[in-house]
Amino acid sequence: MSAIKFENAVVASILEEAIEFCARKTGLKEREKVLEAISKGDCSVCEYLRYALAKGIARYLGSMDDTVKAVYVYEPEYATSMDVAIPGRPNFSPGINMIARVSRKSAALSSVVASLNSALAEECKQLACPKANALCYGLDVEMADDDEVVRRTGYGALISSLSVHPMEVWQR
Repeated sequence: MSAIKFENAVVASILEEAIEFCARKTGLKEREKVLEAISKGDCSVCEYLRYALAKGIARYLGSMDDTVKAVYVYEPEYATSMDVAIPGRPNFSPGINMIARVSRKSAALSSVVASLNSALAEECKQLACPKANALCYGLDVEMADDDEVVRRTGYGALISSLSVHPMEVWQR
């Protein structure tokens, strides 16, 4: 099986788990009801879906690379210097924003993330939300090594930021 087909199969499985998570959390109980709610533009269902996708992707990244210590999700608009989120603007950043705390950065992990991003875009085409754009289920995984976390530089500074409040979704 080629790497692309493998990543698509992995993401398809993660997506199915995320849909099941949404069904439980929203009380919709069935896959079809979740997909119907998404197709009607129910943003709360999409939020549960993105959270569950992030958890599944984080778990997968940790299983693929021993250098991954923890993975966090965060909202990039809180990582700006503005005091409040920008109102009424279209989504210009990927919908799933993560920071992977790693012992060392590697091109191999970046490659896995790029493959996952492509597979996620392909798999999420079935989610026909009228409010969605191409970035709603886009994946952005930044890496922060131990030195950056200790010195609080780059994305390492966001991990312990009081204004960004990243949420840990997976740890070794």
